[in-house]
Amino acid sequence: MHSLTVIRRYTRTNLSKELAKEICERGIYGKVVVVTDKPAALLSVTKKQMARLARRLQRERSSTLNAVKISELTQQIAWMQSLSFSAKEPEELLESSVTFGTADTFTRIPPLCSTVYVTYKFDTLKLHMLTSWMQEGGRVIIYERD
Repeated sequence: MHSLTVIRRYTRTNLSKELAKEICERGIYGKVVVVTDKPAALLSVTKKQMARLARRLQRERSSTLNAVKISELTQQIAWMQSLSFSAKEPEELLESSVTFGTADTFTRIPPLCSTVYVTYKFDTLKLHMLTSWMQEGGRVIIYERD
């Protein structure tokens, strides 16, 4: 993998909750891909976690009097609500902000993205193929179960 940062994480808790937090942190750098064996199911629960995070930020915004903090939270909430999610196989290019799919999907249609989250084990050759078109300086986060 060319000039990519590879991070291994061990997850003991709710994977969708961790993904939602990560997407909020890394999504500002560009498109995000989540490689999973069950794209539709993980998409559904991750979107629910994103909605929970947005509601928490809205509560935080309504309880503060600091104008700068209110502005920052308003922008972050608006950005989170503008994200588009997809679990269907892309035709040519990734159109959604966050795309969920299998390793086979992303080896046929290489993702042009800044961040890839890998949630299950598959052949290393496929991992190299699907990361070959990533942006320079991109990040690959591999989740492993304890």
